[in-house]
Amino acid sequence: MRIGVDATSWVNRRGYGRFTRNAFARLVDVDREATYVFVIDEESARSADFPAGADRLMVKLSRPPAEAASAHSNRPPADLLRVGVAASRARFDALVFPSVYTYFPSIGVPTIVGVHDLIAADFPELTLPTRRARILWEVKQRTAVRLARRLFTVSESARRDLSSRFRIPVDRLAVVPEAPDRVFSPRSRPEIHSMLGTIGLAAESRYLLHAGGISPHKDVETLLAAFAELRRTVDPAPKLVVAGALHGDSYLSSASSVHARIEELGIGDDVLLPGFVPDATLACLYAGAAAVVLPSLAEGFGLPAVEAAACGAPVVLSDIPAHRETLGNEAIFFPPRDAVALAERLGQLLGSDMLRRSLAERGRQRVARYTWDASAMALQELVHEVAGG
Repeated sequence: MRIGVDATSWVNRRGYGRFTRNAFARLVDVDREATYVFVIDEESARSADFPAGADRLMVKLSRPPAEAASAHSNRPPADLLRVGVAASRARFDALVFPSVYTYFPSIGVPTIVGVHDLIAADFPELTLPTRRARILWEVKQRTAVRLARRLFTVSESARRDLSSRFRIPVDRLAVVPEAPDRVFSPRSRPEIHSMLGTIGLAAESRYLLHAGGISPHKDVETLLAAFAELRRTVDPAPKLVVAGALHGDSYLSSASSVHARIEELGIGDDVLLPGFVPDATLACLYAGAAAVVLPSLAEGFGLPAVEAAACGAPVVLSDIPAHRETLGNEAIFFPPRDAVALAERLGQLLGSDMLRRSLAERGRQRVARYTWDASAMALQELVHEVAGG
């Protein structure tokens, strides 16, 4: 049994890439009955660290797919044809797309497609900058959904949304949940203190943290407004660290509006923007934070919240279905876009060491149920069903 895997998002630093690397690396390890072949472009393959035991199908493309499939661009038709023909000629028993993000048509191969969320459909103006980009995304997603033998998503809330939007029976949509990488775990005080110095914070600094991307639907501006209010009511006020790429992100970025809002609110002295940080640094940032704040307007799974909880951080989350599903009652929630309510919740949390410790411990225990082994087993079941059917 030979299974192709679209690995053109393998080097993506955001959620799609994390899912692909972790879930499919474990799948190769646990499924000894199949040979997995990672389909990838030559440029991305140079920095891809594939698991032992996996084969590669390298395709020469004019542009790296993660760049070409960005919010500001689209993939050249010749590249789509080239990679699609290569996958068809490989005669796979099944071809798996970890996400629809880098989907390409391939004739004669039964496909399994991951649709993580409907953010681009629900918030098009926050994810795709032009009408043309929105039309191309919609065509790609509907084509992938219509031609797929099986579909999967990453949470029960996303499954309900997809079933309703595409009028697909729920039992045709599998759930392959995400999980925190092993690097996201509690850290020692010396580790945390050493890391804080690298981003310009004193060892004992009290700070709030936002991570998970600086895109419009992450709604960092609401957090900034809440932080400005918090500085007037909490003494001493904490710092705010907003981690995430400020330049060169393939997703639509709100970096310019974040900078403008910081200046408008006059909070520049207390806000740190370290840019993209490696996972080991991010794990220490999570572990040392007085609270991790994620005000997203929508998520498919909400992996940053789970990563933060796995590191032992108390989390404050926008009250959206994905966050409720993953953290349940083990987080503090506020209405999306409500900066006043967020400031109140943060003031409550910062005023109680007992509440912070309780949330941190309960959250860490809750997210322990999410593992990449479980994700790999769910994928294995789908793969064998399609390849054998």
